[in-house]
Amino acid sequence: MRWRLSVLMFLQYAPAGAVLPLYSVQLQTLGFDPFEMAWCCATQALAALLGPLVAGQIADRYVSAERCVAACAFASGVLLWLLANLTSPGAVFLATLGFWMVMTPVFTLGTSLSFAHLPRPDRDFGWVRMFGTIGWVCSGWMLWYWFRDPAWLCEWVGYFRPEQPRHLLTDAYRAASLLSFALALYALTLPHTPPQRHPSHWLAPVAALRLLRARPFAVYFAAVLLLYITVPFTTQVTPLLLKAHGVPQAWLPAVLTMAQLFEVVSLGVLPIMLLCLGVRGTMILGLTAWLISLSAQTLGQPLWLVVGSISLNGLYVTCFIVAGQVFVNRHAHGEIRASTQALLTFMVGVGLLLGNLLVGWVRELADEAFRPTFAVPATLAALLLVAFIAGFAEEDSVAEVTLEVPAESPPLAARG
Repeated sequence: MRWRLSVLMFLQYAPAGAVLPLYSVQLQTLGFDPFEMAWCCATQALAALLGPLVAGQIADRYVSAERCVAACAFASGVLLWLLANLTSPGAVFLATLGFWMVMTPVFTLGTSLSFAHLPRPDRDFGWVRMFGTIGWVCSGWMLWYWFRDPAWLCEWVGYFRPEQPRHLLTDAYRAASLLSFALALYALTLPHTPPQRHPSHWLAPVAALRLLRARPFAVYFAAVLLLYITVPFTTQVTPLLLKAHGVPQAWLPAVLTMAQLFEVVSLGVLPIMLLCLGVRGTMILGLTAWLISLSAQTLGQPLWLVVGSISLNGLYVTCFIVAGQVFVNRHAHGEIRASTQALLTFMVGVGLLLGNLLVGWVRELADEAFRPTFAVPATLAALLLVAFIAGFAEEDSVAEVTLEVPAESPPLAARG
């Protein structure tokens, strides 16, 4: 089962790994201004505000999780193929929004599906999730190889695209589309994960909100919100910073996988970190790595320091995001597990939306200069680290609170 779920994670993250690293570079190539780029990059956040909550409710109540994953992945493949041919800001915005509306729930459902079938998720999930990172890395290196225009591959592509047998930047979308179709087919082979037939809560996301009555949950979810306000500065601006340093476009996908390569290593030792540091200590380590990374990119030079700082992003993902998913899973019981993870993704969406728009505003004020742009998220990350250390207690304190969540009234149909 671990291997089957690992393949799911690989295919789940591979399409995003092909799209995201070069997305802002493609928008810059199309001539979009900072605000147009900000709105297009904010589509992931807009989708996260609604898509995962709806998918979580459906998977918790009506349709099996693996079928939801298959349907969403197929739709994302269609939209990505269309996106490769669009050039106007409005069309790119709508197509990208549609893609994230159906792809973002896949991350949530894949996580909840893994927790449902792993016998010991606290021990095994980090290992399974590591293959999602490997999928992301493989997408980046696959594009790096294609962007070097190997003769045999150009000859093969020439049969399908004789007018342009060499690489195009939009081939990243087409590769992601094919990977999405592969995910859709594979999802149909996964174990059946049926919805709850007799739930005690009539609306799963509402029941999940009750967990915020516990202080550790409230502090963690607020920290996720604030953290993801800073994340768009790296997804939007870091590729442009590397390009400004003279990194060739063909090398950008490979260089940007530095974070994922380090993430693979840190995911492998996540169980040891959780055992030695606890959830609180592990998440503090992740926030510290994030602060150091943003501080290095604020300096902006030399190039080796910027590239090295990218690798620390993998540590913050493992130690704060993945460890946080384990923390949430420990205290969200079975029938609201998918919706609790979806609520977490909703908070991510709010943060990403605010952050992407903040990036556009800051870049406009800074005349697209890199140092003042990165100084803003670095300052926010420092404040977040101090607040989290002061406010987050050990997760054991929420055990009693989560057990006391009262049942909602039964559905109207059950009341007769």
